[in-house]
Amino acid sequence: MALSRWTDNQGNTMDEIINNMLDFRNWYEYENDPITGEQLNVNIDKKFSENRTMELNGHTMTFNYIEYDFEKVRPGEERNEMRSSRIFSLSGFILVYSDGEKTQYITNRSNNTSTLTILRKLNNYKKKLEITANPLSITDDMFTWMIYKVLNSREESFDDESHLTLDRIIGFKGATTDKLAEIKGTGNRVMNLLSTLAFLFENESVSYISTRINYDHETIELAMSLSGSIDIDLDSYVGNYLFDSDYERFSKVILETFLEVIPKIIATYYTEKENNDWSVELKNNFFVEIGTTIQETINEKLQLNNS
Repeated sequence: MALSRWTDNQGNTMDEIINNMLDFRNWYEYENDPITGEQLNVNIDKKFSENRTMELNGHTMTFNYIEYDFEKVRPGEERNEMRSSRIFSLSGFILVYSDGEKTQYITNRSNNTSTLTILRKLNNYKKKLEITANPLSITDDMFTWMIYKVLNSREESFDDESHLTLDRIIGFKGATTDKLAEIKGTGNRVMNLLSTLAFLFENESVSYISTRINYDHETIELAMSLSGSIDIDLDSYVGNYLFDSDYERFSKVILETFLEVIPKIIATYYTEKENNDWSVELKNNFFVEIGTTIQETINEKLQLNNS
């Protein structure tokens, strides 16, 4: 599922925000079925009776898990006599969390205007900039760097205080091509190099990357896109929160991924750029090295066949 991060700029506390959501019956602008006149359904509910907490980056984060479901009239189908075509339902969740100063949301929708509209509707917000997108700072060059790290420095931790490594690249996409074969730091290096080279030369940039990450005693599979949306495979998660209840596990894995894991990877990328451990020259050399290795392997194979 796609996940995106947003910031609430109203200045209200997390509890005030949640209480306002749960009080929807007193402010929600209900829609009516254009044929039957009946009031369309809506429900907003929190999953933890008391807010939960967890330590992230040396700070205590308070969070709660909000589920919502509301019906809407489908545009263009207002007079369709079949209700299933006339009325549709929007549902999802919002992970509301705070460090005691600022409240943010992570929701299971992409980083776009439709998601913003839903968040404003669920908060009864009417003004602009009450909620703003807060995407992670991801670039196509960082994706190429991640591929480079898996091929060349798979065992190297991204963080001095924790064991954070890229185990493998599961898949990636470009402007014109989807690459489904995974790239591993082990196995047939030439095949990994060949598939990587073919993709990178066919595409000007990498727009989406899916990776498996080891973080201390946890394994997380996630995908990142240039829009800042993150997709976490919660079903494949293995780690400290595996035996927590579903909502608690989902919340903790999502928060840890957004607030610790990915920021540490991004920080390492920018640090290596600043220290010139990753640059345009190194990237070009990486491409050349791939091509050279492949050519040498082909030459060796030809020599064996001709001997």
